Amino acid sequence: MVELAAQQRYELLERIGRGGQGSTFVALDRATGRQVAVKRIKLNADAGWKPFDLFERECRVLQKLSHPGIPKYLDSYADEAAGEYFLVMELITGRTLRRVMEGPSLSEAQLWSIFHQALAILDALHGVRPPVIHRDIKPDNLIQRDDGSLCLVDFGGVRMTLRPDGGSTVIGTFGYMAPEQLHGDATPATDLFGLGATIAALATGSEADALPRKGLAIDLSRLLPPSTLREVLTAMLEPDPDKRLASVAMVRKFLERASKAGRGKQQRSQARPERGRPARPPAQPDAPAAGGSADRSVGDDDGDAFWPTLVRIFGSMGYLGLMMLEHIMLPIIFVVLSKISSPHNRPALAARKEKAKALLKRGRKEMRRLSQSEAESRKRLPPGRRSDGSGHVPRRDPRR
Repeated sequence: MVELAAQQRYELLERIGRGGQGSTFVALDRATGRQVAVKRIKLNADAGWKPFDLFERECRVLQKLSHPGIPKYLDSYADEAAGEYFLVMELITGRTLRRVMEGPSLSEAQLWSIFHQALAILDALHGVRPPVIHRDIKPDNLIQRDDGSLCLVDFGGVRMTLRPDGGSTVIGTFGYMAPEQLHGDATPATDLFGLGATIAALATGSEADALPRKGLAIDLSRLLPPSTLREVLTAMLEPDPDKRLASVAMVRKFLERASKAGRGKQQRSQARPERGRPARPPAQPDAPAAGGSADRSVGDDDGDAFWPTLVRIFGSMGYLGLMMLEHIMLPIIFVVLSKISSPHNRPALAARKEKAKALLKRGRKEMRRLSQSEAESRKRLPPGRRSDGSGHVPRRDPRR
């Protein structure tokens, strides 16, 4: 470390963050004229050497990481006489997700964007050997830049000692801290718990430690509607680390399975026939002619919509319209189509003709049924209230 020269190079300007034993400042790098972030750790007799150990660990971690969602390591120096140690990093500008929570509610698309960006950062951390566990994933430590990209900060993990009597130093923040952190354990699943709690807090607008619980687990069913997001967050917030999604790869596989299940459910719903109506078999496309694409003509495509529409148009004129369609229009249409269609489309054209005839037959039956129903309805009316056939029911004279 370069002590005197570095102290002269970096001018601390304003404090932008504060932890258990350290503070982060915006500083001016006099050598480049650019602003940087400087984290200062101050040792004292009560804290011992633990803050220094965490400081050195943070320096080592940042030096070997390279990811757009992680601040770049620039320098480090110390003022040993004052017991102060400094870490110089890239300055990340934007607003923390804590500030984002204070604004308007986020849409599901915005939540998914934050979720996947944070997941990619954790993948980079957990992918090094040995894996780097952040241990303090929470809204304060995730910064959203002006362009919407996400950055994870504060790799020192210096928060507070929950066992000041000489036990293990516990790193984390209540609500976002996985249960196993209370006795010093930390795995990739620990960071996934913190990410799940962070997204749950963003989705609900409430701090993670204020969310309702069912036993030891956060009960998202009382706050969020059924969705893939709620399912994956529930799996990430499982209190038992052995039952929790244990890696970024497992989270992505969970989402892939949920996506496939959702598509399958949608397809089954679309394929389910209406009550009392048989399901229509899927249309089979005509095979293309050898040596080229199929010769598509009127009647080969969109036939399922064309013929019912034609029947409805002529059916609106009553029996006379259906008779005109069957004995005048259809013969003309099919003569024209047979002239312009290629020989390999003739069988399909004949099938369309039979289908049109079947639709006409069903139309006549439906019209006959409606006529009978209307006649029966008129018979059930009192003599003075029967319709004159035009659909108008005469009003009874109140003077009679």
